Amino acid sequence: MEPRISSSTMDRTNKIKTFAMLLLLYGICIFPAWDGNLHVLLGLFAVSTILCLVTRGFMPNRFIVDGEKLVIDASFRKTYISIEEILSVRKVDRQDLGIMVRSFGVSWLFGDLGYFSSTAIGHVKVFARRSDNRILITTIRHGNFIIVPDDPEFIHYLNRAILRR
Repeated sequence: MEPRISSSTMDRTNKIKTFAMLLLLYGICIFPAWDGNLHVLLGLFAVSTILCLVTRGFMPNRFIVDGEKLVIDASFRKTYISIEEILSVRKVDRQDLGIMVRSFGVSWLFGDLGYFSSTAIGHVKVFARRSDNRILITTIRHGNFIIVPDDPEFIHYLNRAILRR
């Protein structure tokens, strides 16, 4: 099977959320400067910059599916999910997920990333830079994953790889 690659970019909604979060993060840095406390200003600026770089580094850049595995490719880490371990793949929307509560991770900064608990599906690892086109992947040993590729046809290639196993 020929590998299928889909990029992962932010949609307009997540760009607006990220811009608002960056304004908040760096806006907080300005308040100590009013009192002339430049050490605090530089410290907050450094912490905000490191937070942004680390978050962006773990956000997915692309998703790759071939006959053997699904790869969630980020700058700092690649996550591999064996096709043999995948039980099901389906599209989901916000209503299918119920109420999502973040256990560990980040939201509003380049998208959603981390561990979430859903009232409808339980614990799930989310790799989402978009608000639409969510795909729920249920595995045997590694739990549930939500990925959001740019290509809406990506789910068909993933299902085809599962059927060929």
